[in-house]
Amino acid sequence: MKQVDPVTFTVELGKVYEQCKSAGQVSVTMKRMTTQRLKMANAVQKSLPKGAEQVLQGKSDRYPTIVRATYKNSKFSTLVTADDFEKFQAAYATVIRAYMDTLKKKERVKKNKKATKTA
Repeated sequence: MKQVDPVTFTVELGKVYEQCKSAGQVSVTMKRMTTQRLKMANAVQKSLPKGAEQVLQGKSDRYPTIVRATYKNSKFSTLVTADDFEKFQAAYATVIRAYMDTLKKKERVKKNKKATKTA
């Protein structure tokens, strides 16, 4: 999984949505980083996002968020700090609105109910 910064994530997400217009689907997940996940990320990456040190020490309850996107075999993710989350969410909403036209309306089949009379 490729780790990118939040701005690059939204750009990559836009490219992936453009690719999936013809076929395929994009899956985006958001999870709050718990102290256990932060410790694991620190052991693997040797670095933490801004504000994560205070969370690990118990001085803050503003956890960062991990956002992951998957399309076919490509996976990428980003860590968004609690301070930057509103800015990221606005950028993410812009990307979602831009590619909302690729959604297909669900075809519904009307069921005709036969009226039965009981005598």
